[in-house]
Amino acid sequence: MTGIIYQRTIKTIATATILLAAIPLVSAAAPATNAPPAPAYKADWRWVKGAVFVPTTAVNEAQEWDQYDPVVNDRELHYASVYGINCVRVYLHYLIYLKNKDALLNHIEDFLTRADKYGIKTEFIFFDDCWNQPDPNLLSPDYHYPPPLHGVHNSRWLVSPGEDIRKHYAQSRDSLKAYVQDIVNAHKADPRIAFWETYNEPNQSAETVQLLKDSIAWVHETGTKIPVTATDREFSGGPYSDFISWHEYGNYNYTGTPEELCTECMNREGQDVPGIVEHFKDKTGFIMWEFGIGRDNCRFAWHDNRQNPREDETPKPFHGIVYPDGHPWSVDDVKALLGPDAFAQAPLFKVEYYKDTNFTTLAKSSVTPMIDFDLGTEPGTGSPDASAGVPLEDFSIRWTGTIQAPKSGRYTLSADGDGQLNLYANSKLLLKKDVSNNKEISKKIRFTANKPVELKIEYIHTTGSPSVHITWSGPGLAKQPLTPTGNALIH
Repeated sequence: MTGIIYQRTIKTIATATILLAAIPLVSAAAPATNAPPAPAYKADWRWVKGAVFVPTTAVNEAQEWDQYDPVVNDRELHYASVYGINCVRVYLHYLIYLKNKDALLNHIEDFLTRADKYGIKTEFIFFDDCWNQPDPNLLSPDYHYPPPLHGVHNSRWLVSPGEDIRKHYAQSRDSLKAYVQDIVNAHKADPRIAFWETYNEPNQSAETVQLLKDSIAWVHETGTKIPVTATDREFSGGPYSDFISWHEYGNYNYTGTPEELCTECMNREGQDVPGIVEHFKDKTGFIMWEFGIGRDNCRFAWHDNRQNPREDETPKPFHGIVYPDGHPWSVDDVKALLGPDAFAQAPLFKVEYYKDTNFTTLAKSSVTPMIDFDLGTEPGTGSPDASAGVPLEDFSIRWTGTIQAPKSGRYTLSADGDGQLNLYANSKLLLKKDVSNNKEISKKIRFTANKPVELKIEYIHTTGSPSVHITWSGPGLAKQPLTPTGNALIH
């Protein structure tokens, strides 16, 4: 999350009086002067192939939890698992805990259940010193999250807990402690948690160092055996960590050891995904910023800021691996993460994007695990791939691949989308939707178990919010997104 010279973007939005009014008043406890001794901890982090996980529909980590969407989270965790991600780094926010503690705890449990279903470990971050100060109105039940600022990197990301709270630390210390310990106590022996991260990129201020000291003590007080870290090297987290973690954005300058972990890396002005995989191979693990290319605007570079926003759409995403419809910015990224053998066996449709509505001017060929998306109408993210020149309106997409029914019997194939849709099975037209609305159409068809069926789906979008969902159901198979058998690029 750092800038090129690890600069901070600080925008104070509100006064301390308004923000602190929403924080429960507590007795001012004396802050801990020293963290308790860290437990002896050694680990081999070479297993980690991770990414920061922010749903592509969220502008920041607060919206991620305040408007938690289990469908989107499940869909994008599925993408991550297919593409070889085995660990996700997920930011929390103190104000969302204040706003609705019970909802946050329930959403965390739901997220962990979904990630575990796909074989993905999770690490949570409690505090963060980067980017924008939170709007005190965020605590309102009807708060409306502002849209991203086009051309501005990380345009709505929020500091946690916020400068005003840190300046009045004694008043809010007990509530901050409860925030950390309520979450850790709910998962203190949870095998789905890879580690806790108290603080992302903590600065050197006295307020931050005090919170660093206290927060590792609060985690240790719960008795959890799950290790704790905070960003080290040019940041101040090292003395308050059970193991060393750092961020590697300076090309490929440092590898660490198996007992240290790189918790942020990958910017396409100096790095790329294949380079990161090769750089850390057999040395230690890594977590890239970030998995989804979405509304948090990290596809724009650090220097694309509020004072100097980028006017056009970037042809090369600065951060991010996968677009909201499930296709990667580069198939080479997926090949690097999976390796050649696993990539050859990965269940992927081939997908082709056209800059017109008659499948003539090809913009890009790629892959996707499913045909299941809603894109909205915002510049950049309203197109399935603005970096490739796919327009916001008047484009077409074609998917091809092979499916196999797990059991013989009658299956229902369903299609729902905003525009025209045609679905072919073994070159026979099964579903045809001519009208531009989101009404679902379905048809029953008999499949033989494990017999390959060649599919082709064609979609034409004109205006509005692009949306396509292809599902099926059948003997012992509840209605779910249709997934392919094998890799359509290989077979």
